[in-house]
Amino acid sequence: MIRKLALILPLIVAAPAMAQQFGKALTLREETKVSDILAKPDSYNGKLVQVRGTIVDVCPSKGCWIMIGGDQRYESILFKVEDGVISFPTSLKGHEVLAEGTVAKMAVAQTEENCEADEKAKQDNKFILRINGLGAVAR
Repeated sequence: MIRKLALILPLIVAAPAMAQQFGKALTLREETKVSDILAKPDSYNGKLVQVRGTIVDVCPSKGCWIMIGGDQRYESILFKVEDGVISFPTSLKGHEVLAEGTVAKMAVAQTEENCEADEKAKQDNKFILRINGLGAVAR
């Protein structure tokens, strides 16, 4: 019995964390750095991107957005999904995510009224920068 356990235990320990798929399957092969998007929002506006980072916040009411920590310290980007289409559980906070969607730079007036996510994404009160999410894989 101990011998069998000794053979199985390393496999269990080495097994990667179970991935959770949200929304559509990811299609891009290249990742874009969050810092690149934040540095040149006009260059990425309307483009499909894939970003990787740690989930630093999750919508507490509907799970309709996650805040993804960037590759640079203190940087993050909002990943907003359509209400009711994808719902991220708050337990994902602190997990790594690979997320795909379209970068959107919008005037504050174009955003959803009273959306906490858009409040978090405001840049100098002039525009909102976020990724309109299509799909994500969290580990």
